[in-house]
Amino acid sequence: MKKLLFLLILSLLINCISRKNTEYVLRGNYVLTKAKFFDIETKNGIHIFHFKNDSIEGVFTKVVDTAFANKNYRKIKLHKNYTLFLQKQMYSGHHRTTLGSMTINNIVVWDEGMNSEFFEDCENITGNQINPRFTLIKYIAPELSK
Repeated sequence: MKKLLFLLILSLLINCISRKNTEYVLRGNYVLTKAKFFDIETKNGIHIFHFKNDSIEGVFTKVVDTAFANKNYRKIKLHKNYTLFLQKQMYSGHHRTTLGSMTINNIVVWDEGMNSEFFEDCENITGNQINPRFTLIKYIAPELSK
């Protein structure tokens, strides 16, 4: 009985310890992370999303899509945790470390002097809506998603 009680307390302690690693790299250029949006700008037909967590701060863009309607998607709220499936920019099979700056529709979205990292895309966001029921099955095992 004492061993069972000890194991129960030990498992509770282990589960309560916070995890510092909040970023997982999948297939080289994809990153899965939980983060909060601290700013969302809309300019010249694009949304510019700024997010951060304990390990990274990043920026990505999406085209404004007012016609998109899907009951599984929810409008993104600031300062709320979301799981993001991000795509890093790749050149010749390697991550490009220096971009200079990223300009879309004559708007500087990201500059080399910024503290944040630029991501090319976020797979589970369309317009300014996110799919909270996003699953990685189609990326990890495509044959199971059909």
